Amino acid sequence: MNGTTRMSRRRFLRLSSAVGVTAIIAACAPPAAAPATSSGGGGEAGAPAAETVKLAYQSREPENAAGIMHLWDEFYAGFRSAHPNVEVEFLSDAGGANRREGALAQMVAGDAPDLMEWCCQNSTFFVQEGQALNLQPFIDQDAAEVNLDDYYANQFNPWKLEGDIYLMPRFTGTMVIYYNKDWFDRKGISYPGTAWGDWNWEKYREIGMAFVGSDPQTWGTSNYGISGNWLTQYWLRGWGTNMVDPDDNTHCQLDDPAALECLEYLRELTWDSKVFVPNASAMSGGIDVTTLFTSERIGMMEMGPWNLNNVMDSAQFRWDVAPIPDGPAGHTTHQSVDGTMIWKGSEHPNESWTLMKGLTSPDYGRLYAKFANKQPSRKSILPEFATLLREQNAKFADISVDVFTSSVAQDIGGPEEMFAKDLATKAQILTPAFDQVMLLGEQGVEFIGRHADVATRFNRGEIPIENLGSELEKLRS
Repeated sequence: MNGTTRMSRRRFLRLSSAVGVTAIIAACAPPAAAPATSSGGGGEAGAPAAETVKLAYQSREPENAAGIMHLWDEFYAGFRSAHPNVEVEFLSDAGGANRREGALAQMVAGDAPDLMEWCCQNSTFFVQEGQALNLQPFIDQDAAEVNLDDYYANQFNPWKLEGDIYLMPRFTGTMVIYYNKDWFDRKGISYPGTAWGDWNWEKYREIGMAFVGSDPQTWGTSNYGISGNWLTQYWLRGWGTNMVDPDDNTHCQLDDPAALECLEYLRELTWDSKVFVPNASAMSGGIDVTTLFTSERIGMMEMGPWNLNNVMDSAQFRWDVAPIPDGPAGHTTHQSVDGTMIWKGSEHPNESWTLMKGLTSPDYGRLYAKFANKQPSRKSILPEFATLLREQNAKFADISVDVFTSSVAQDIGGPEEMFAKDLATKAQILTPAFDQVMLLGEQGVEFIGRHADVATRFNRGEIPIENLGSELEKLRS
């Protein structure tokens, strides 16, 4: 839509109700931006050198909004000094359940922010919808400065299309186990080690069972929820399998024997031994998993570094972190895929790239660790993470924060696995099946396995979207 008449929001809403957002995106996708023509993107071709370019940058920071404002104030002063012709409007976290749909509406209307931050499958969604700018020409142009070798091996897998990269990392967060040391002490249980491989899935269940109780109800552990998502994926990799075939993103592997064995472990952990809260909010009156942990309703929690400050501020007990337990196939964890994209319809792609380089620089990574306790993406500054946290808050001296960074140094774990038609596959096919098994306890894990075939055929175009509902109904009748 860039460079043409912009679509009004009223017209967009009329069209979206008639033909659907996906159809509008296909019809109104903006043209590809021209590659940058000069190193650093100082200005667009034909623009006066002194002209001030104004960018809009939509951030995402749900855990530490105050810290991110301190970060931005410090970063932006230096950025403006180096690039006086680039003015940036910083938009704080938009939040809300409809953030993705709202951004899509802005894109179709032609007035989306130039840069946007996204988490998890939302980051890939905009690549698959053709709304993210292809960054590969810019990366190739500034290869030495960007230095892709400074990132862990699989960092960019979810953001590639035909080999080209479309997002750059916001941070990289390793999932670990937070645990209540006082609970361990009361039960006479030794603390988990800090080396990857020091404990496994069987020990995790054994310890968790010791924490299950009533009046009040307590459980062993939890996370954001086992479903058709990345939280299930790192457990699957511990069993030597995947949700999405690494060699074919149209193939769902949830019907593999190893996958079913892993899912049965998670189902048993939830419904038989009562160790795991399958969905903290749904099972405990709307309390999120971090609050369950800090209010001592669970003794352990699967969580990333983004909640370090929240736990430090709220917990009234001694706590620490440990690696995710090994599965039968070995080490496993999740490495976050939070990233920043440039909207394809931006009128200022070169200046947006200049800002992007700043937002992914080592200096910005240090500020992110200092003010928002986010684990850096660049391997070169990972050794500084613990020091930066402890400079911010001396209490982190008692926390084994090197557990986070040691996983990246060893290339343990991976990012979220994405299907070719990712959003619909996870939301419409897999999540309802997982809910029946993990959340409601009304089906066995074979029910999820039967949905894997539908997921594969849907991703390969053998089941059109309009027939998906009837195909799923066959499995549930």
